[in-house]
Amino acid sequence: MINQFQLDVNRLFAEYAGSKIAILGIGNELRYDDAVGLAVVERLSLLINDPSVVVLNCQNAPENFTGYLKRIKPTCVVLIDAADFGATPGDVRIFQLNDLDDSSGSTHKASLLALGQYLQTEMTCNIFVIGIQPANCDFGNELSPVARRASVAVADSIRTAINRFRAKED
Repeated sequence: MINQFQLDVNRLFAEYAGSKIAILGIGNELRYDDAVGLAVVERLSLLINDPSVVVLNCQNAPENFTGYLKRIKPTCVVLIDAADFGATPGDVRIFQLNDLDDSSGSTHKASLLALGQYLQTEMTCNIFVIGIQPANCDFGNELSPVARRASVAVADSIRTAINRFRAKED
């Protein structure tokens, strides 16, 4: 059975088929599940071999990549990060930029909102955040089992969606 996240990812990447896409993993490797976005892009970098899809490991400083993003001019930027949105650990949701306000739960909420607004202004690109509900963001350097499974599922769903819609272009 296809879950809601898979449907949302398929819709997202179908909309940007044929466009330059940047996927940014964000997180802190020293805070357990906060590194889940980094695990996703680590896997994606092994799975995706498409010059129109750029995968970046931004650690906890995605703002350091704005110059590069402005140079490559993606139509769509996808930020992947741990987000506390009150769900079961390992649950995944796609947020639009306007969903990130004081009541949203990204563990990097203020910086993601500011980054997204800056990129939209400077590049007129669309910004999405894939939030993964963490189990634990205390100090530690391993993902929880549920976050590890979620990172694999998210990366595999993104790869499948990109491959599906890139294949239709050929």
